[in-house]
Amino acid sequence: MRVIRLSVIIPVLVLGACAELPEYWEYAPAAATEARSGAATWLEAVHAVRDRSPEQQQLTLDNWELAFKGNPDINNRMRLALLLATGAESLRDTRRARRLLDGVDPLPESTGDREMIALMQLWLGEQAQASRKLSILWKQVTGQNRRIEELEQQLQALTTIEQNIQSRDVPVVIENER
Repeated sequence: MRVIRLSVIIPVLVLGACAELPEYWEYAPAAATEARSGAATWLEAVHAVRDRSPEQQQLTLDNWELAFKGNPDINNRMRLALLLATGAESLRDTRRARRLLDGVDPLPESTGDREMIALMQLWLGEQAQASRKLSILWKQVTGQNRRIEELEQQLQALTTIEQNIQSRDVPVVIENER
């Protein structure tokens, strides 16, 4: 009986040893092969654009706009919104970025993604408020500068009048008064 068992086990071991071992990458975790999404991916994509030339950045913006128009999912929306909010000065359009963020519906399931959206909305709201305050201050400064110029012109006119009056008030010396 022992011989029968050994005669079965030995061929199985020999055949098993001769079998080809599978390649290592066939055992890669499923997460590494799946398409990633979420805040980390959005930030990585926008960060990668920063090192490009202005022409390449504009081309990327155009491509991302087309991608969003073709498929307005959360990933395309957020990449575009982040680029418009934080990209190079020539690409920035914070109003449009706010509209994109306000249009997120439904919100992502991930708490981190929802918090990222909320933080961006808060930050863009504060940027808009600061911009409005700056605009008001700029108008005030411009008005004050105009008023200063008017007062300087009036002061110059008064100085000229005073000089004219002083030149008329020079006493006339009469020679016959002796």
